[in-house]
Parts: sequence; structure tokens; C-alpha cells
Amino acid sequence: MRVYLGDFDYYFWKPGNTSTQKGPGLLSLWSIGVFLTWTVTSFLCHFFAKNFLSSMRPGSSAGRPRNVSLEYLRSGAVDASLLTLFQVGVCYILIKVRSPGEQWRLVLATVAHVGATWFTNISMACMFASSTFAIKLMEPITSAVLQFVILGTPLSPLAILSLPIIVGGAIIFTGSPIAETNLSIGIAAAFASNIILGLRNVLLKMGSSKQGQTEISLKPLNREVLAFAVLSTGAGAVAWTQGYLQRRVVYLATTCTLSGIFHVLYSYVSTGVVLTHLSVVSHAVTNILKRVLVVLLLYVTGTRSASPVSFLGLAVCTLGLFTYAWSKRDTQNKVDDERKVKRDSTTTAWVATLAKLAAIIVVLLLLILGVGVLKNRPRSEEHKTTIKPPQSDTLAHHSFNPYQMDRTFSHEAHNLPAAEDLLPDMNGYLAPQADSIRQFLQEDLFREPNRSSFLSRQLLTPAEISNEAQRIHFDVMGKALGKFKYAMLLDIASFENKGDPCITVGEIYYLARTKLDIVYYCSSATSCSYPNMQKAAELAKTFSVEDLVILIHGGGNISGYAFSDIHRFFILKAFRNYKIFVFPQSIWVRYNNFEHPHFKRCIQHYCCNENVTFVMRDHLSYSIAQKYFQGDTKFILAPDMAFQIGPVRRFMSPVFDIMWIRRGDAETPGYSSIPAPPPGIRLHVSDWWKWRTPAALSSLERAHYICTNGFFYLQRGRVVITDRLHGHILATLSNIPHVLIDNKAHKLSAYHNSWTASLENTVITDDPSKAVDLAVELLHKYNSSLPPRVPFLHIDETLTKDQTFEQPELSYP
Repeated sequence: MRVYLGDFDYYFWKPGNTSTQKGPGLLSLWSIGVFLTWTVTSFLCHFFAKNFLSSMRPGSSAGRPRNVSLEYLRSGAVDASLLTLFQVGVCYILIKVRSPGEQWRLVLATVAHVGATWFTNISMACMFASSTFAIKLMEPITSAVLQFVILGTPLSPLAILSLPIIVGGAIIFTGSPIAETNLSIGIAAAFASNIILGLRNVLLKMGSSKQGQTEISLKPLNREVLAFAVLSTGAGAVAWTQGYLQRRVVYLATTCTLSGIFHVLYSYVSTGVVLTHLSVVSHAVTNILKRVLVVLLLYVTGTRSASPVSFLGLAVCTLGLFTYAWSKRDTQNKVDDERKVKRDSTTTAWVATLAKLAAIIVVLLLLILGVGVLKNRPRSEEHKTTIKPPQSDTLAHHSFNPYQMDRTFSHEAHNLPAAEDLLPDMNGYLAPQADSIRQFLQEDLFREPNRSSFLSRQLLTPAEISNEAQRIHFDVMGKALGKFKYAMLLDIASFENKGDPCITVGEIYYLARTKLDIVYYCSSATSCSYPNMQKAAELAKTFSVEDLVILIHGGGNISGYAFSDIHRFFILKAFRNYKIFVFPQSIWVRYNNFEHPHFKRCIQHYCCNENVTFVMRDHLSYSIAQKYFQGDTKFILAPDMAFQIGPVRRFMSPVFDIMWIRRGDAETPGYSSIPAPPPGIRLHVSDWWKWRTPAALSSLERAHYICTNGFFYLQRGRVVITDRLHGHILATLSNIPHVLIDNKAHKLSAYHNSWTASLENTVITDDPSKAVDLAVELLHKYNSSLPPRVPFLHIDETLTKDQTFEQPELSYP
């Protein structure tokens, strides 16, 4: 059965192949070629335009909306104007238009083309290109209205009925109500583009119908244009290779140029070929088929993921458009039965041209695809080094493999590691557990958090511990965060407690590796004030709730530090309509007083919010949350975010044999005295809070400095004693043997028992008086693998008395 769509039907069924006796004819290869060329050139034009617009502002990313509406419109309009100017300029150079009718119609059609292009670019500057195209699916309706107003063509009841179906489908496709997001500017621009394009097409058809055919053709390329193009490309290539042009400038020039070229080709096919054979409405109806393919291509190549609801909205919108097309069949029957088409010699010429263009475009697409495949090829086996199982009590067998070191602080630091690079070697000491480990790797740890530490507690080396922590982050947290495009990271740490800034650094690495774009961050020490939080909440309203997630810095301050909880309470209220994700945290209830009024407040705020997900940092905290915070809030389990930093090589020779981090705040284990070390053993005792870090321009920059300073602080010792959890974590990342001293809240033992229980070069005690003896045992055990202390430090430069290092050094940081 053949669906009749007026002159749309004529366009897709080759004249001469149809027969009233035999039914429908064969689909014209010519029509298919035109349609595919139209689709591909349209896609490439808008694809490169979108990439140009997304890269115009430093720090922006593809598809990233800008701030509040006024600034949003201003910057988007400037970028769109630059792109439109180039596109229209290329059109002027390469396209020739001749109309035998009144010239004012041609002038108005030209102005309309420029205006429609500008509004389309504004729309793409303000929202995703796929959403722009979904709204432009309504072009048949605007075209029909224009034809009714200008030409007096009536609308049938069925056509009127199709209007709400199309509008509803398009709104569903955008993914959120117009009034609640900053997409309203982009939506208005897309609607304006629809109307103006319809007006352009009506003006062109008016001129053609009255006094002959409006001729739109490609100008022959003259030598001057070709020479200029070749010279400009060559000069640009030379300037880039010599370092005179930045990569961003080259990228902007390339995307703008390609968008302009494909804009010419797609506009020529649309107006010079398709519109010549179809009415304005049928041209718009045919356009929906093209745009469906283009939207799908944008989803495939872009960073936006399509949900079932998106495709449902697209399907509803398309159904409405076909309903409209069906409503036109009766009014078009008589006209189409009498219609004749003449294809002269010029038609043959441009068909051949289109065939060549289509071939070139296909080759370009294959090249782009090939480059993408090569760029993202998996790491070959020759570049991988498996982790060797320990064979004796020496650190030589605990060394990190080269690929792990290459990722830390290197050109690969922001790349998502391949899944296989994070897995341990199951042919060594893990071989007896290989089957259960493989089964564990298939489990859904987001649904079964208690199983998260199964593998980690069996691992013996720091390298394996670090890899497994990262694997869990990408797996478990990725299930919660993978659907989002943008994030606000609130409450980052930029104070001298080295552990919390290292958490911040790990969070930043995680977000960079998973391509989750930060649109705002603030520091608990400087910028996370209530006025700034209110401004951030207003900024959040410019993003869809489906695209933006609110992230809260991790740590160990739930319940134990009331000021941190009160700040979180405010965040939960200010961003209550958005998904909120709290990075790995520990729960510390002071004096184990679960009846304290503040803990009761924590229960009220943390228990029952379906928009909130807490990541617990250890099994003890997870069990407390499960017992006291029961409700709609989701709780999962994952290691500390500082492990996203990855393994860190020693970058200095130690000056102490034993470096003891001793805290003096409410979380201290409590010390009666510091035991003296054995003769010849240099022991230094201090807290890294006093180890000062240089200033920085921003809190995020300072967090990186402080974290690096924490590694500096630790690496002064051959071995380490620590009562700070991140002394344990940074020593693990640096592959430094160390002793953990647990506190009364069991903060260190809870974490150690959860994730690092099998780590060979680590021991734990709850008795500070035994810490030095345990550290000395580590010195002897790993002496042949540890770097020696800096020599000649015992010499007294004042020529008074040489140092004997008989007593702990406590007087400086």
C-alpha cells in the first residue's frame, strides 16, 4: 500500500515509473541521492557549527550552556553572529541566485535566509544541537500558517489537530519544562528560525510561480578563490607547525570553515534542488525525515545521551507531522494528478555534481571515523605490565608498574584508564581466588554496597589497592553520575590539613576522567558563603535537572563536626530540586552519643531525601547510616577519593628514618609521651597542619599545592607513623611502609579493615607507645629496598657538637 503525501509523494517516486494500473513505482535513486546529500550536508554543517560555538569561550565544553539569561543571550548572539557572517559570506562567494520576478522578493528571501541562519546558530549556542533540530521539526506547521496568511491556503481540521501533537512531542524531547531551564532562549531562537525559513521558502516559491523559475546554482570556482584557499590553508598549516598559532585558534578556524562550506552545500540542495520540485509545505514535511536522521547522528557523535523519553517525544512529534501530511492528501490530489515535471540538461549536470559531492562526503566521514577509532584504540598488550605478586619481604616486589606511574601527573592524567589496566594479576597469589574474583567483578556494587571491598581486602600491594579503589569509583559512582553533563562541586578543601585537599584533587581527577564538566565550585574555607550559595542556586536554575548534579566534597565530618553538617543542611535545601551526590564520607559520632541533639538533626536531614546519594567511606560508617538514616536517601560504599591521584614516585631522599604525623585535635588517639628511638635512628614528630604551603590564585589551585606538599611532608621519612587517615592513604600511594595508630572512634581501623587490611607494608595498633618499635621493625624488614637517608646530616655546621639523633625531634614541623 502506498501512502499518499501530495507533491511530497511525487518527489520520492520517480516520474514515469508509476502506473495507475500497476500501483507504485520504484523509489528513485536520484531522489535517494538528493535526500542523503541533503541529510549529510545538513548534519555536518550543524555539527561543525556546534563545535565552533562550544569552543568560542575558553573553558567551555561541547553543549555547555552559559550563565544567566542576559549574559547567556549576549555571548551566544556574538558567537552566532561571527559564525553567521562567515557562513553567509561563503554563500555569497559560491552560490548564484537569479529570479525573473520582482527583485524585492529575492532581497527579502536573502535577508530571511541570513536571519534564519543567525537564529539557528543562537539556538545551538544556547542548548544542545539535537534539541534545536527537534524544535525545528515544527517547520511544516509554521510553513502552513505562512501559506495560509500570505497565499490564502486553508488548514483542514486534521491539520489543526496535529499542531498540539507536534508541540507536545518537541517539548518532551527537550527533556524538561521550558520555564525551568535556560533553554528558553534557545527554544525561542529555534522557533524564530522556523518562521523565517518558512517565509524564505514562500518568497522563493512566489517568485517562481508568477514569472518563471527562480534559479539557484553553484558558481564555478575561479582561480583567485582556489588560490586564496590553498595559500590560506598552507600558511595556516605552516604557522601551526612552527608554533605561531595556538591549537584552539586552528580548531576554531577549521570548524568555522567546514561549517561554512557544508552550509553552502546544504542550502543549495535545500533551495536549489528540493524546493524547486516541491511546495513549501511538502518541502518542510520532507525535512522531518532528514532531521530525524540528523538528530540521531547528533546523539551518536555528541556527548548527550538519549533517554527512552527523548525518543518517545521525537516519535510523538514525528507522528504529528505525518498526521499533518496525511491531512493534505485530498487538497493535493487534483493538483498532483495534473502535474508534470520537466528535467532539462541542467538537471543532469547538477545530479552528476551531487553524486560527486556525496562521494566526497562519504570519504570525509570515513576519514573522521577512522581518526576517531585510532585515537581511541585500546592500549596494546606490549604497553601493559602486569603486577608481579610479592615473593619475599622486600619492597622490590611492591613497585608500581610503569603504566600506572605514567598516568600520575602526566599527559594521561585526565584520561579514563582502560578497565583491564585496573585489574590485578590473577595468575599469581590471587590464582586460588580467581573464579570468585571474576564473579565479584560482575556484581552490581551499587545495589549491593556491602560487597564492594571483597577484592580490595585480598590485595597485598599498594599498586593493586590504588587500582581497585579507582575501579570501584568508576564502577559504583559512575552508575549514579554517568547520566549527567554538568556538576557543581561544593565545599572543596583548601586548608592546611593535607588530607582534605588531596580528597579535592582526587575528586577533580575523577570528574576530568569521566568528562563531567564543573560549572561552579567553592571552597569551605573561602567562597562557600551563604550569599554565594544563593547565587549558585540561581545559576543552577539555568540548567536542566536532568543535566546538572550537585556534588559535595567528601571527607570524615558527618555528625562529628556540626558546622560542616549545618552547611550541608543548607546545600540540601538550596538545591532540593536537583540530584545531590556526596563524595565518600565517614560518620564520626562524638563520644558515641547517638542521642545527642545534633545527631538527631543529622537523622532528620540525611535520612529521607530521594534526590540525595551518600557514599560511605568504610563499612562502619555504612552500617551506622543503614541503622540510623533509614529512608529514601541512597547510601553506597567506596574508598576515599584521594586514591584517584594514583601512585606517586618518591621525588626526594628522606632526611628522617621515621616520620611521625601526630595530630593534636579532638580526633587524637591521646599520647602520654613519645618513646625515644634506638641509637642512630632519626625520629621526627609533628603535625602536617604546621607544614605551610605557598599561596595560590584560587582555592582549587591551592588545594593542589597543599596536597603535593603533603607528599613532600611524608617523603621526608624512610618509614611513617600516622594517626591521620590520609597519612595512611598518601603513604600507600607513595609506597612508604607505615604504622597506623587507631583513635577512639576507630576511624583508621574502620578504613583499614574495609580496604587495606591485607597491605603487606602496613601495620596497625591502638597503642601509641608501640608505634616506634613497629616502625623500626619496618625499617629492618624493608631496609634493602628503602632509599637511604641523606648523608652527612649529623655534622654540626657551627662546629659545636655533631648530631646524635638520640631524642625525638619535636620543635619544628
